[in-house]
Amino acid sequence: MIVLYVLCLMLVFFMIIYFIICSNFKKAAYNNRQKRDVIIVLGYPAKKDGGMSPILRERISKAAKLYHEGIAGIIICTGGAVANNYVEADVMAQALIELGVSDCSIIRERLAKSTYENLVNSKKIMQNKGLKTAVIVSSPWHLRKASSYAYRLEIDHSVEKSKIPHEYMVGVGLIYLYMYTQMFINLLRYHRDKQKS
Repeated sequence: MIVLYVLCLMLVFFMIIYFIICSNFKKAAYNNRQKRDVIIVLGYPAKKDGGMSPILRERISKAAKLYHEGIAGIIICTGGAVANNYVEADVMAQALIELGVSDCSIIRERLAKSTYENLVNSKKIMQNKGLKTAVIVSSPWHLRKASSYAYRLEIDHSVEKSKIPHEYMVGVGLIYLYMYTQMFINLLRYHRDKQKS
């Protein structure tokens, strides 16, 4: 019986965090086949051997699908070498080429070490190339965070979620819990720092 109470309390806690996150972190609408100037694929670490992790595989698969559907003719692959020596943008670009995307349609942003840097650097690329609108591709649990940053950076965007990798079906609830708890902690820090200044 105690286990049931603990589970209920955890569920209530998660629902409260989810409500706070949804009201403070705005997410754009799904793209719904609208034409955009560019597809921004957010990076995720490659495997230790340089191969594609399941999460990265699904993001790339979605970006390639959007490209082949004619949603946008340019793809920004954004991500540096974060968890190992493999640059995420290069791993993603190679995978896109293998999926039939033209190399000249791919822009590699190799410096970003976080979601925020992914979008800051992508915005600079967009400005330099005269690109006005974007569709941001990431994992379902990551889109709200990415989209809220894009709003802060005033990027005209929509979002598209990649599939959940079949390897992670069991742990997806934990991934959501981790991401939303992290966003909640960042929100608390933001308000604390705002009160200090």
